[in-house]
Amino acid sequence: MRQHQLNRREFLRLSSAMGAVTLLAACAAPGAAPGGEGATGASQEPIVLRLHMRAGGETSEPAIYVHRPREFTEETGIQVELDPIPAGEYWAKIETLAASNTLGDNMFTDNKNWQHNRAVHFGLIQDIDDFMEAEGISHDEWLPGVIGACIVDGKTYGLPKTGHPAHAYVWINHDMFEEAGIPIPETYGSTWEQYREWANLLAKGDPDQRTVYGFHMPTNNIQMIVNGIRTFGGWELNEEGTASPIDEGWRGFIQTAYEFYQVDKIMPTAADIGSAGTVGLFAAQKLPIMVSSRGTNKSVREAVGPEDGSGGNFRWSAIALAEGPNFNGWGSSLNTHAGTTQSKHKYESFLLTYALSDARFAYLNANEIGYLVGRANELEEIGPAAEDPFIQLQFNQYAKGVPYRIGANYRGLEWEQIIVNTTDLVYLGEREPDEAFFTELETALQELLARPI
Repeated sequence: MRQHQLNRREFLRLSSAMGAVTLLAACAAPGAAPGGEGATGASQEPIVLRLHMRAGGETSEPAIYVHRPREFTEETGIQVELDPIPAGEYWAKIETLAASNTLGDNMFTDNKNWQHNRAVHFGLIQDIDDFMEAEGISHDEWLPGVIGACIVDGKTYGLPKTGHPAHAYVWINHDMFEEAGIPIPETYGSTWEQYREWANLLAKGDPDQRTVYGFHMPTNNIQMIVNGIRTFGGWELNEEGTASPIDEGWRGFIQTAYEFYQVDKIMPTAADIGSAGTVGLFAAQKLPIMVSSRGTNKSVREAVGPEDGSGGNFRWSAIALAEGPNFNGWGSSLNTHAGTTQSKHKYESFLLTYALSDARFAYLNANEIGYLVGRANELEEIGPAAEDPFIQLQFNQYAKGVPYRIGANYRGLEWEQIIVNTTDLVYLGEREPDEAFFTELETALQELLARPI
């Protein structure tokens, strides 16, 4: 396996090997032409890659959208032009651009609602195996569950910006645990039974009007739902993506959430959480246990202070979410900056895809933002960030990732909406999680999955 940080000289050599005559002209000195001695012609414009991304990333994730692209330009001479699109409009805009044949060169993709695979199906993303082979880049650079999410029908589409396990972490308030006489849990090995026991000990106030809730997990989030199903031993879909059988995983997760919401009344609803959000409740010591994803750690550090309480607030930590005896792996939530099939600079767009997934990218990402990519040797590549206990926890959770199963008709947004709308009836106490409920849920999902693409 060869680790790459492509410099300008190597870029030119590789371009020549690929037969990229136009690229050589674009990267040559001003006035040079590809025809060698005696060639004439005006100087060529530099190559500019247009990168579609979610608006706001340039400020919230500067390592990804400012610092690494700037280095990439310095290394290769290729310029990167960001095209921010509001997150709520992102995929609609991408499909509009594709329909008019005006897609840029690279685009952010994600697969929590199957959109990455939908884009592959409709021919929007280029496969990059030939480019990877030409440069000696191996899938072994990434964890299997992370790179596996990029592989569709044996071909590689994009490389990971990340393949994170989403809601696979639990934040706990040490001071409140000790006050309740609960030993501080180890980083790994907690159980759902323990969460329920702890939450009942920690909750305060009348059950119908809590002053302190015991536990929270976002049951309206598809990443949480998939992880919940898998931790109870189930799968979100069959392997073909044609059905969502309501197995023991679905039943176990929904039943547990129902007990937390309606039987013990230790978990707040969205209305109970209000504008403060779960981090706000955690910081105010009104929520001692909460399940969330990796970005929450930075928010807790900002709201509460250091884990050891040295900032004058309470002590806290993040631990791994319970796995269950038949655990099927966390859903690998893939993000890429894949090259598009409409790019006029496909090789160069591949180079940008790799630069936003390589070891240098991982270093910047971990040290500036606190996120991992999902590279196989990432703890050896990221320098001082590797000493952070939450970074170490992230790495171990990434390593347990298994790619999402993808619906064959790519109707992931609708699939999520049916699940959320239907299960909310149970969580709000309007339905019982009985056999009739599970039959209705499975029927609704089957009807959706039977619809055409």
